Amino acid sequence: MKNIIKFFLEKIGGRKSFSPVNSQEVVETKEAVGAKEAVTVTELPISLMEQLRIQIAQDASFLYVFEAGEASTLPAGMVCLSHAGTNGEKGYITLSNGNPGAVSAGATGGYSIRLPDSIEAAASGHHITLSIVARASGGDQSRFAVAYSTNEVGNSGWRWFDVRAEWSIYTMEFDVPVMKEGRGDFVGILPDSEGKPGTEFCYLAITIS
Repeated sequence: MKNIIKFFLEKIGGRKSFSPVNSQEVVETKEAVGAKEAVTVTELPISLMEQLRIQIAQDASFLYVFEAGEASTLPAGMVCLSHAGTNGEKGYITLSNGNPGAVSAGATGGYSIRLPDSIEAAASGHHITLSIVARASGGDQSRFAVAYSTNEVGNSGWRWFDVRAEWSIYTMEFDVPVMKEGRGDFVGILPDSEGKPGTEFCYLAITIS
């Protein structure tokens, strides 16, 4: 009986994969070294924007992506510009021309985000922490305000922040009154007034405790 010898030739090349956990790109290169296989792994660092998103989303009950613009309304006169993401980053928006007399009640007079009913119910009677990832647009500094409104039993009033040129996290806290009928909760974003520098926004998160 003849012996049959099988030879398997494997072509070893590069392979690129992406981690679903932290969005870090991992590049693996394999080389045959004698009878052994050497693997070199190079981790490409994620952007500052994504690092901050991971930080605010860690214990959050709600995460909002400004690029998508879901469940949001824009008041007359306010300017909202959308920017596509680059180098694997999400996009973001620029808000400017806020109304100095905008109300913080109801749906607010700012860029208004309608929160899901489940968040309204969960936040009722609890302490919330609202975090926003933002940076100044086209300059060294800008200003914006944020308000949490129950549209029924009170609101936080406008909370103002001085914003730097680099992506950073800006945080406010509020004790949400107990809801009665449940008319919807809103988060309002108010940029500085006309003629003042705008502010760029990419992520917003709400943590309930």
